[in-house]
Amino acid sequence: MNVDERTARVREAMEAAYNAYFEDVYKFVLRGVGNKTAAEDITHDVFCTALNKAEEFMSHPEPKGWLMVTAKNKLRELYRRMKPSARESLEGVLEPSAEAPGYGGTELELTALAIINEEEWALVKDYYLVGITIRELAEKYGITENNMRVRLHRIRGRMRRGMGG
Repeated sequence: MNVDERTARVREAMEAAYNAYFEDVYKFVLRGVGNKTAAEDITHDVFCTALNKAEEFMSHPEPKGWLMVTAKNKLRELYRRMKPSARESLEGVLEPSAEAPGYGGTELELTALAIINEEEWALVKDYYLVGITIRELAEKYGITENNMRVRLHRIRGRMRRGMGG
């Protein structure tokens, strides 16, 4: 088989797998992260892995099983990256530590959005990353400063619990 035939065979197999299994993999990942955008990104990574390991994937007796195990491994990898930081304060989580090399903002956001909603994540970013004051945030959200402190405290607690802390 020449290179063009092999490429066509791989493309056909990957298209068939994508059409047949995308929805199942996506729903599985969505249950794991609870965020549509994050689930789409991780599902995309699963199919990229399958493409990068095309021979292994195409020769596997259960392609759907291969994809689901890969999705499960991607979710575990995401959660494992958060574990070392989860016991620290939220400020420590938001600043990648030396214990978690290669951990970046995208992974943090994906993990956070699996635990809190997008409005809460925006609030966390404004306060911890941008440095907007409690007073400014309270004005922006139309609540008292004390309510803003309580809201941030509750979000921080949910994030810690959600990250295994």
